[in-house]
Amino acid sequence: MKKRICLVLDCLCAHDFSDKTADLINLQHYVIKEKRLSEREAIVIFYDVVRVVEALHKKNIVHRDLKLGNMVLNKRTHRITITNFCLGKHLVSEDDLLKDQRGSPAYISPDVLSGRPYRGKPSDMWALGVVLFTMLYGQFPFYDSIPQELFRKIKAAEYSIPEDGRVSENTVCLIRKLLVLDPQQRLTAGEVLESLSVIIASWQSVSSLSGPLQVVPDIDDQVNHPEHLQEAKAIEESSQYEFENYMRQQLLLAEEKNTIHETKSFLTKRQFGSIPPVRRLGHDAQPVSPLDAAILAQRFLRK
Repeated sequence: MKKRICLVLDCLCAHDFSDKTADLINLQHYVIKEKRLSEREAIVIFYDVVRVVEALHKKNIVHRDLKLGNMVLNKRTHRITITNFCLGKHLVSEDDLLKDQRGSPAYISPDVLSGRPYRGKPSDMWALGVVLFTMLYGQFPFYDSIPQELFRKIKAAEYSIPEDGRVSENTVCLIRKLLVLDPQQRLTAGEVLESLSVIIASWQSVSSLSGPLQVVPDIDDQVNHPEHLQEAKAIEESSQYEFENYMRQQLLLAEEKNTIHETKSFLTKRQFGSIPPVRRLGHDAQPVSPLDAAILAQRFLRK
């Protein structure tokens, strides 16, 4: 009798065998479809992304290829699942240094391009800065069709944030604190969650100004009729749930939908051994293979 070990995985793409997958979409494809996301929708999605990354980092696990194409969005709940851990690594300690040059060109950090040993967690946080920027503006912060020029821009943190008035100063500041050259100065996942909580709280405080007036219950009624108190608590919890649901939907309303570069296709075939092409948002960024890394190091990174 033969014994087999089966690996059972969740299917994170829509298919005909279950309606539970109908709301799932690759985040890269979603951003392409929407052109760019409103600040509120991007922040709500990004909060869930960072929450997952923080949990990984607490276990000393680094992903090393965080990008829109490796994230799956549930359009109904706006929850995120991070996929493709083939480049991930379990660090021995917090200060464990990495030496291999892995990642996708548009998201790769200057730490990786330096050619020196680097820490994995700050490199992940740089990639998250690219993710947030791309969701908000529908374009990569660093782009060039010539890899050498792209990597020069990344190593110099040479990018500009569009001044279109769509994004608040707090969110712009968060991007700048992620796309910072010094990995020691880059925000950690926990610090990003704190910043996001402040941003979201500012929305809720503004919305609460137009909320219903508070009604103070009669204390005597609570003492004489405890069943009324229990009923009131149930109503309050139900109302709170409905309010939070309403608030979440309001936060996720897209504010404006201007167009960016239209896409004709997503993935294109790569030639073996060639430098992975750097594409605009309409194409998923491809990871750097060991052979690609060797070519990059020889041509560009040792100058």
